[in-house]
Amino acid sequence: MDFFIDFLSDNFSNCVWLAVLLVAMCPTLESKIAIPLAMNTAIWGSNAFSPLTSFLLSFLGSIIPCYIIIIIVRHLKQKTTGFITSKLIQKYALRGKNIQNKNSDLKKYIALGVFVAVPLPLTGVWTGSLIAGISNLNIHYSFLAIAIGAIISSASVTLLCTIFENSISYIFMISLFIIIVVLLFDLIFSLFDIKKKNTNKKP
Repeated sequence: MDFFIDFLSDNFSNCVWLAVLLVAMCPTLESKIAIPLAMNTAIWGSNAFSPLTSFLLSFLGSIIPCYIIIIIVRHLKQKTTGFITSKLIQKYALRGKNIQNKNSDLKKYIALGVFVAVPLPLTGVWTGSLIAGISNLNIHYSFLAIAIGAIISSASVTLLCTIFENSISYIFMISLFIIIVVLLFDLIFSLFDIKKKNTNKKP
């Protein structure tokens, strides 16, 4: 962790905004990590951002990839079948199906926005955009729902960091640790599931 902190302070101390934007654009990390990073005086000292600036930069960074992800996934969905039926994104297709099963269009977009709004690992703009791309939801309405969800998520994290301002470094490290652990478990379970299905297919 000290190496990571030294890397950030040595390379981005004069352009903290760029570090925040880049982290916010990363899948899974997004505002959950970008906001406590932006407000972290242990890393940036006096260059650390205020809660409002941290919120705005993190939201902007997290929402930038949204349209791009949806359009790319839609294109791949139309041009290829292997991508959509692959084991890697079956879970996203299932989540998209659950959203599409809602009774009305409004409920579908509300469900998508709520999914993005929850600041937990494996939720957020990237996952919401993948779901929107795989499903048949309107791109523009999906973007709006995801953007509203990202605002709520960013506001929640900003509020948490503001309330516990003296513990931002701990929030940053704990959040990063939880995300890494969840991703590792998700990868292990996915590999185990693939192996199990391949075993069952054998005669």
